[in-house]
Order: sequence, then structure tokens, then C-alpha cells
Amino acid sequence: MKIGLLGLIGSDWRDVNYNLLRYAAELGFHGVGAHLTVPARTITEELAAHVREVFDQQKMPLLQLWGPYPTIISPDEEIRKAGVEGARDLVKLAAQMGVKESGVRPTSLNPRGDWFPHPDNYSQAAEDRLVRSLCDILETAEEHDITLVLEVHKTTTLHSPAQIRKVIERTSSQRLKVNIDPCNMVGDLATAFAPQAMLRECFDTLGPYCATVHCKDYSLGEHFVVHISEAVIGTGLMDWDTLLQCAYAMNPDVYVVVEHLPVPMIPQAKRNLTDKIKALNIPLG
Repeated sequence: MKIGLLGLIGSDWRDVNYNLLRYAAELGFHGVGAHLTVPARTITEELAAHVREVFDQQKMPLLQLWGPYPTIISPDEEIRKAGVEGARDLVKLAAQMGVKESGVRPTSLNPRGDWFPHPDNYSQAAEDRLVRSLCDILETAEEHDITLVLEVHKTTTLHSPAQIRKVIERTSSQRLKVNIDPCNMVGDLATAFAPQAMLRECFDTLGPYCATVHCKDYSLGEHFVVHISEAVIGTGLMDWDTLLQCAYAMNPDVYVVVEHLPVPMIPQAKRNLTDKIKALNIPLG
């Protein structure tokens, strides 16, 4: 098992330097992914080469690329096509940098953002448009020998293990994988208090298509309606024994990836995750 990191790099990449990657290396991470906050097409060849060089200097694997684009499930065909082109640009950038995996967000019909809920995200029409967009992006991935990796969430069209697998299999592509993200599948109190069945469902259903496993904890807010918030690994309700044992049984070499944390909280999350892996006698590295 290896421990990866997402969230250290989330910018236009002009801040990526030796010290940033050295920080990840000194904490003992085995790989780092890179987020863009600007369209992939705006990244110059010189900047892409610089980022690749910084990773290479630290002998740090660059796991996946992620970046923004318009929604790929829009009923407005021009918007959908613009989203597809943005995702294709990310695939091309990954190929240019020698990165094997390019991330794809399912996006949302909510104009406030990709992860905000919208009732039509659950519709058959949204699923059909998502599959069509993924097939379009996969054409470029095939051309450049890149694997597409889905991010998933309860608020999106990819809202359950069965639904995620259905969408993947509808594309009939061997190049489409998924980041198993159990925290993103917690949508109700029953699951939050007892996540074991959900965890096993995630790995049983999506194991054959898994690229990496995203590791986040969660807590419940004491409000009048349900509030489920992300938390530092080891401080919330996640059943880490079940999650890590399922991940290891699925693939002993899998990356478990820490994500979505402010930089000052990353060391605690890494330390807690490492301790839990060692307590289960799972080999690291």
C-alpha cells in the first residue's frame, strides 16, 4: 500500500517549486496529484515542463491531473461541448507531461459549482449526457494512451457504487476507472453511524475499476437538519479498519490518497493514516 496526496497543489501551478514537493517527500508521501484552478489549455509548455522537472527532482510520482471545465452534463449542447473540450485539454496536458491518469469530474447542473446538488443530476437524461461526454473524452484518452479517472459524490450523477459502475460499463472502455471515495458516499445518518456496509459495497462493486482510494474522515454537525462535514483522518466516524482492509484485499499496491485538507493539517492526517495502516500490519511503500 502507498500513501498519496491531493490538495497540496491547487493553483495555476506558478507556485510549484522544490520546497513544495520537498514538503510532501519529507512527510513520507509516495505520490502527489496536481490540481489546476485554470483551464488546462492556458498552461504553457515551459510551465508544464517546469512542474514535471520539480516532481522528477524529488523522485515523486505525479499521480493524476485535475482541472476545471464547464459542466459535461448540460442540456445546452454548446456548454456540454465546451466541457468536453476542457477535459480533453487536460488529457492532452497529462500526455505532454508523461502522467498516465487524467481526472474527470461528473460536474453538476447547479450553476454554483460542480459539487452542488441539483435534482436533475439524478435524472436519466443527465446520465445519458454524462456517458456521451465520457465517450467523447475517451476518444482523446485513447489517442494519447491516457486513463480517465472519475471522481464521484452523492450530489452528482455518480451518486452510488451501482450507478458509478453502470456509467463506466455503458462506455465499454477499458480506459475509464474510478477513485473510490467512501466519504463522498455518506449521505444519511444511518450510513454515517455505521459505514461498514457502504464500504464493502464500494469495494465489491467498484474494485475492478479502481484507480486509487481517496481517504477522508467525516463528522456530523449538531444542527436541526443533517450536516455531514469532512474531517481530518482519525478524528471522525469513518471505519478505517474496514476501509483499509478492503483496499488492501482489493490491491496490495493501491494508493490511498489524503485529500481536501489545509496544508497545516496534512501532517496530522498523514501520521494518523500511517499509524492505522501499521496497526493493521499492512505493508507500506
